[in-house]
Amino acid sequence: MTFSDSRRKWIGRLLPWLLLCLALTMVISQVHNPRSLISVGVPWARIGALAMVMTMIILTGGIDLSVASIVSLSSMVMGVLWQQGCPVSWAALAGILAGFIAGGLNGTLVILGLSPLVATLATMAFYSGLSLWISASERITGFPPSNLTRIAGCPTEYWILGATFLVALFVTHFTRFGRWCYAIGDNPLAARCAAIPVHRTQWCLYAASGLVAGLLAVIYTMRDGAIPNVHRGIELHAIACVVVGGTLITGGRGGIPLTLLGIVIVANVDIGLSFMSSSFEFFKGEARLVMVGILLIVVAVWNEWTERDSAKLMG
Repeated sequence: MTFSDSRRKWIGRLLPWLLLCLALTMVISQVHNPRSLISVGVPWARIGALAMVMTMIILTGGIDLSVASIVSLSSMVMGVLWQQGCPVSWAALAGILAGFIAGGLNGTLVILGLSPLVATLATMAFYSGLSLWISASERITGFPPSNLTRIAGCPTEYWILGATFLVALFVTHFTRFGRWCYAIGDNPLAARCAAIPVHRTQWCLYAASGLVAGLLAVIYTMRDGAIPNVHRGIELHAIACVVVGGTLITGGRGGIPLTLLGIVIVANVDIGLSFMSSSFEFFKGEARLVMVGILLIVVAVWNEWTERDSAKLMG
């Protein structure tokens, strides 16, 4: 390995931490009330929970572009059923079940041979349209107050993030299932030859993604109501968290702790830019999404470049 290759490798390892320092600096320099960060971070706790499962999917070489649409669909299923007179608890269970079924359909399409990108892009449009259709494009509000939106004084999304992190960490790094994910992402054909249940692994991951999306949709709906397509764009943020942390978008390399680092980086970048938007008009709304997209492209290209050079050296 040449000095240049060694230096590039070290830069690749340091890049997420440098981005973290930059992001934290942006937030610390703008925030005046640290307690406000708890409420501001709730959407990012939701995105983080989705990113944990997304990491496992990406490790296999897959992707799920439909998570935002599944959240919307689950939310509208719960809202419509409650509006029709169904008890809130049963409507919530139906919403979670809708998310699980939607994720299972994604997994079925993938194991039938469709590219994960094509399959989830198609279901993204389908679930989004379905949620608009069943709700007649109307928001549903007025849900009775629920203790489930906060646990021990903390928004439930943070508890869901913590739970998904611990489960994903254990499954990915300490079980045979996790080793299967890495093997499938590294070489799907070799994984099949090694008698790894590729199809079953893929289906379980997409179903789990739908289940988490359904659970998050229910908590959101209890607090803010069912709003069609309000979650549009969170799939980009979830993928950004995975990639910025250092997980390879083509699969086979990465991990759950890296995604947690990516969540902190991307969340603080977005929150910092949001605080700065009061002084700089440019950092409002869509501009922040553009910035996250640019960050995703730069880090993804860097990761692929570094991995390609490492592969050449090993070859």
